[in-house]
Amino acid sequence: MTRERLDAAVARLKARLKTELGRRIVWVTDARRDAFGAVSTMAALVAVLGREHYAERRKSYPVRSWRDLSRVLRQELTGAPPTLTLIGPVADDRREVTFFELSPAALERLGRTVWVVPESLALSATLPAQRVAIVERYGLRYFLASSGVSQIAGGAVRTAALFAMAAGLDPDQEPLDVGQEDANARLLQGLRRLGAGAWPRLLRPGLSLDPGLAWRPLGLVVAAGLAAYLVLGSAYLSLAQTLREHELKSLGPEVATLLDSQRQVEKLSAEQHAVAKVLSDRHPTYPLWRIAARAWQKGASIAGLALIDGRVTLRGTAPVATDVLGVLAADPGVVEARFAAPVRQSNGREEFVITLRLTGTGNDG
Repeated sequence: MTRERLDAAVARLKARLKTELGRRIVWVTDARRDAFGAVSTMAALVAVLGREHYAERRKSYPVRSWRDLSRVLRQELTGAPPTLTLIGPVADDRREVTFFELSPAALERLGRTVWVVPESLALSATLPAQRVAIVERYGLRYFLASSGVSQIAGGAVRTAALFAMAAGLDPDQEPLDVGQEDANARLLQGLRRLGAGAWPRLLRPGLSLDPGLAWRPLGLVVAAGLAAYLVLGSAYLSLAQTLREHELKSLGPEVATLLDSQRQVEKLSAEQHAVAKVLSDRHPTYPLWRIAARAWQKGASIAGLALIDGRVTLRGTAPVATDVLGVLAADPGVVEARFAAPVRQSNGREEFVITLRLTGTGNDG
């Protein structure tokens, strides 16, 4: 099998998996449709529940622990209608919980599914921050904020501006228009953006008690698809490696010549870096001769001249040591000129030790 044929086979497998996954994601509005818009009664992995099939509310709890709050919610919802809950992050030692209370007929409309995702939750994940959208699809019109707050149009809230004010957003900002096709595309994006912590709380209510759910068929479909993808992917990598090795062998001596050239280039590059480092660490000596010339102008005799860590040390004698220090300090290429030891008298001359730093701005005049 050539690489082109293998690439085509992998592409076909990806397309098949995408199609199968699309058929297992349904959108429940006035009908139950898959991701391609076709009416579906098949068992699903994810069912996106339309906004008209649930009521939405929020409540804040003074509980930091996610696990403790989960227990509180289980007790609070005992005997209540089927409800999905989403626990928010900690803010000021509190957590906000969003409740999605399903309508009486919602479970029947959902059919066989593993996860249930409220439509407003998925769509809000695709909106820009601090924005409001008007969603119109399959006969329903509602307002949606990027925070997840939503409201079906009607009653006191008939415009996006009023909804934005109620949601604490800018009412003068132009709302986004999300039509039917746009909403369908955004749903898939929103599902991908849901955090990992959301999925355990979005399991279908009564899932463990529903013997009609096709757990085994769904698991087999997913497992078979992943296994096929991994097997074919491994075969692709193995064949690609074999083809590459064959191509290298077919080049024969040319490969050996190229490898030798590459090793030679790497060796020369290392040598070049080493030489560059030596050159960069070298210090020019001509500034030292300029310092000596300045000292000789004042009748100095030099006994020692050294450059260590950028500082010059000058030892010698002169008729007047302060004259030597003065001429050095006046040099534009010198800073921090000072005596490093007390000046002493010796045979009618003055012994001195002067230290200074070079700035590199002086000249040889």
